[in-house]
Amino acid sequence: MELQACHGEKKPLVISSQMPYALARVGDAEGYFVLDFATTDSTIDPQGFAGGLVPEPVAGSADQFADFDFYGSWGTVRLDVQDHSGIHGTVRQAGILGTDFLSLNPFTLDYDAGAVYRASAASFCSDETLRAEGLRPLWTAGYYASDLSRVQPGFPNVPTVPARIGAAQAVAQLDTGFDDALYRHSVNINRAFFDALAAAGVALEPVPEAGMTLSTCVPGEQQDVFAYRIVGGAPFELVGVDGSAVVSAADVMLFLKDTPPGARQCGGIGTWGIPAAQVAASFHVDARRIVFDPATSRVWMGTVR
Repeated sequence: MELQACHGEKKPLVISSQMPYALARVGDAEGYFVLDFATTDSTIDPQGFAGGLVPEPVAGSADQFADFDFYGSWGTVRLDVQDHSGIHGTVRQAGILGTDFLSLNPFTLDYDAGAVYRASAASFCSDETLRAEGLRPLWTAGYYASDLSRVQPGFPNVPTVPARIGAAQAVAQLDTGFDDALYRHSVNINRAFFDALAAAGVALEPVPEAGMTLSTCVPGEQQDVFAYRIVGGAPFELVGVDGSAVVSAADVMLFLKDTPPGARQCGGIGTWGIPAAQVAASFHVDARRIVFDPATSRVWMGTVR
């Protein structure tokens, strides 16, 4: 089913390693940027553009790039220069577009049809239209908005929705840039959520072979991540505005991100005092279509396969 015109201007969307990519231009150079709603700072890899064209920053600057075009011209923008050559997929990653760009308009990712839409808040679809298209709403109030004053102090402007496992409740960031091909339905959780699961009597079984050691933003400071499966079949759920489960998965792999004291300056859910999670890319692919609407602080998700 073709989406209604109220979703806005349509462009091709490429799904590579489960992550959504769209074309953007810097001057004459064109490259694929991953649409990552779980980061607030966009990046560029000048070596990742087609035809051997290498964008250069504005003279005297390390991170200012002129003539940036994504659904039209943005003029000169800030893009953090990074090397994305280690990310392998069907396209070469030229950068990341985060919510510094993606929180200014409603965006629709149509994974099934390979399309991304950008609308204006004033002409965006009505609730009735979105429901008729099989989408269901979840609140992101206090965490994701086009007006940054509506985001709670101390939290990033990232779509974050209610989640639960059994009686343990949390909030979950929707991380479209988190490829979980190795362990499908991966969910990162923090210590507060881990403790809430124990208090709610949700049994977890360690999966040592899935554990890993990750680097952090602090040179030489590493973080051990421990993996768990849920025992007894209590599903991981993303909770809609009506309190019912919009997403439900019993086969999740939970990864405990317990940030060490020396790396707390890096931020992330591992430093939060409230129960929190990060939901990986396979959940978004399963949903088939997702609407991110920062104007109303809601996300609309499609029917899981």
